[in-house]
Amino acid sequence: MKKINIITIATLVLVMFSVTSCQKKWLDPTMNKDPNSVTDVPGFVLLPSIEAQMGYILGGMDIVGTTSMWDQYALGAARQSAAINGYIYHSSDVDNVWGSFYTQGGMMDTRVLMDKSLDPKTYAPIYGGISKVLMAVWLGNATDLWGDVPYSEAFKGNANLTPKYDSQKQVYDTIQSLLSSAIYLLKQTPTGSDQKLSTSDYIFGGNTDAWTKVAWALKARYTLHLSNKNSTWAAAIISIVENQNIMTGNSDDMAFKFGTGPSVQNPMYQYEDQRGDMRNNVGFFNSLTNDNNDPRSLIYKHTPDGADYFAGIYYGEKDSPVELMTYSELMFIAAEAYHQAGDYANAKAYIIKGITSSINKYMGLDADYDTAAPAWLAAKIATYTGTVDSPSLTEILTQKYVADYLQPESFVDYRRTGIPNLTAVNSRGIPDRYPYPTAEVLYNKNTPKTTLYTKMWWQK
Repeated sequence: MKKINIITIATLVLVMFSVTSCQKKWLDPTMNKDPNSVTDVPGFVLLPSIEAQMGYILGGMDIVGTTSMWDQYALGAARQSAAINGYIYHSSDVDNVWGSFYTQGGMMDTRVLMDKSLDPKTYAPIYGGISKVLMAVWLGNATDLWGDVPYSEAFKGNANLTPKYDSQKQVYDTIQSLLSSAIYLLKQTPTGSDQKLSTSDYIFGGNTDAWTKVAWALKARYTLHLSNKNSTWAAAIISIVENQNIMTGNSDDMAFKFGTGPSVQNPMYQYEDQRGDMRNNVGFFNSLTNDNNDPRSLIYKHTPDGADYFAGIYYGEKDSPVELMTYSELMFIAAEAYHQAGDYANAKAYIIKGITSSINKYMGLDADYDTAAPAWLAAKIATYTGTVDSPSLTEILTQKYVADYLQPESFVDYRRTGIPNLTAVNSRGIPDRYPYPTAEVLYNKNTPKTTLYTKMWWQK
């Protein structure tokens, strides 16, 4: 019996040594690789995915649909849309869109591309510059919807499931830093890692000059947002307009273009096609009629067959673009800055550029519009003298509101200035922000305690 025990123990010892030896091989990273697994995602794969996500998320119901009801381009006629139109909006209503920003792609993928691009081993400055512009757009939209948001401690996965919330001031500083860095990177000579840009960049085809122009335009946008906080905002914007490489026409617009196939259609078109509970806001279209029959009502309201359909023939079709930054927006930003500075001649020049570019964008889409637009534009231009308050601040912001149809920027302008003069649909008043999502409220102790009517830092 003892002999058997000795043999058994000896056998076990040999097996243990054998297993230990195998474990060393199994733990050796050079011996434990699945040849079919993806170990790295290059920039030319990440970038088109990020841009498509941005088009779907920033152009979809959760953002365009909600803000367009609150700033009264649109009306929610039934189901969830009717509730949002009446300012009934809960944490659960933003769970999906918050996840799209933070955990299901969006900013997470953009951060991955930023980090990869700046890694010395895979240095790709052009991808780095583009990704920083995209991150500035993501982050700007996030803070203007929610206020304080995670960034400096975000995107760390299980290493930090309860990141702190950066203050809105910190977020705005980060946005400007991202854009400054992007402009620097976009000037660099492409490296071997900056490959396939012409086909992977769906927005500008790798055109670094176009991306640089957008970066400067975004700098102006996010400077304008702080008009209630920074007394030198107008001078900063005028410096950009007069001294930097800025957008020069509608061809410089930053827009994601959709297709007509079932899987590549504009997100608001898909929503309306499936739900059909959004309507044009009568008040908005009455204001166009009252402005000497502004012909853009023909574009914003009708489809090619003449039906009264939400978003119209430019923004409401299968292949409609989602605009992220436009030349016309930049022109109105400049007009407001010059007006603030008391330079009324330039305020006139830039409001005319803004309106003209908006009118020209839709030429060729509708015969009646093509007939009416030139005369309306000429009459409108003739009303401005370039003297004190001609155009007025109200006129600049009203024309920007019309030109920025369905853009979340209009919701920012309304909260920042109170223009246009909107009347809430009930006694609760027009909301100032989105609620934080359910999981953040329940599980992240750092989540700010706010209501729909807690003012943004930049509103005060």
